[in-house]
Amino acid sequence: MSHIKLLTTGGTIASKRDPETGLQQTGLISGEELAEKLNLHENINISVEEIIKVSSSAITFENLITIKDAVLNALEDDDVDGIVITHGTDTLEETSYFLSQVIPAGKAVIVTGSQRGPELIGTDAYANLQDSITLAADADAAKIGVSVLFNSKIFMPRFVKKMSAMNVDGFGGGGTGYLGLVDGHDVKIYQHPAHSNTYNVEGQLPEVDIIKCALGTDAKFIDCAIDHKVAGLVIETMGRGHANDLVAAGVKRAVDAGIKVVITSASDEGDVKVAYDFSGGISKFEKDGAVNGGSYDSKKARLKLAVMIAAGEEVTAEDFKY
Repeated sequence: MSHIKLLTTGGTIASKRDPETGLQQTGLISGEELAEKLNLHENINISVEEIIKVSSSAITFENLITIKDAVLNALEDDDVDGIVITHGTDTLEETSYFLSQVIPAGKAVIVTGSQRGPELIGTDAYANLQDSITLAADADAAKIGVSVLFNSKIFMPRFVKKMSAMNVDGFGGGGTGYLGLVDGHDVKIYQHPAHSNTYNVEGQLPEVDIIKCALGTDAKFIDCAIDHKVAGLVIETMGRGHANDLVAAGVKRAVDAGIKVVITSASDEGDVKVAYDFSGGISKFEKDGAVNGGSYDSKKARLKLAVMIAAGEEVTAEDFKY
């Protein structure tokens, strides 16, 4: 018999329709109510714990620590074989990636949600939850550690991304694809993450912001971040890590002010890499003390940077290699 702990945080998967406005209100359906509708394998039983009850667009760094602590507490229970976390889809990719950085491998931790509320026609809430619990109870899933389950597919948090704001097939893994599938009561894992590293984070996460570059961007937001004494900055540049001279000068000012700066690209594929010789390129950023963010997208790089600062780790380009 497998015991799966269901941790709930709100989101669309726990939403109900307001009869007056017709709009969805998140966090109104309990984990117990959701679980009652499932057709789980007879060898699986679950227990439910509500952690928070919010729309995922409202989740904060403080909430991430609360979720992390709840997961770690559940993992310490020898009777718990795996964990499923229900979560809103807007920031699901961020929470799952954060957890992958702070939860050691050993038991399966699955993050899931739904694009359509449980009361809506064609809801994916029950299918995603049932598949996630099935996955968490599978022995091979423990080897993956933290993963995301959506529309029968198992994703690695490092690469998973919300690809659609409305389609039930809402998440993808980009060029890396998915790790496996859940097909009814059968779990098929085709590949495992090649690299994993976790950090010990005590206390709260530091303030780390993202600044996006586009045609004609200047450094006013970088200077604002300097004035606010943020701990870290992720500068989302163009192409291979390119921006204009104003941004380049702002990055140097930020580094000189003691801010950890990571350079990412807005492109979905391809690493930040030295390719051109001009003053707004990654070679200039690296010379001035910024860190090459490799193929990381800005949201994941932000969380990686925040975790590393909180853990007291030196931040280098090697940390953003995988």
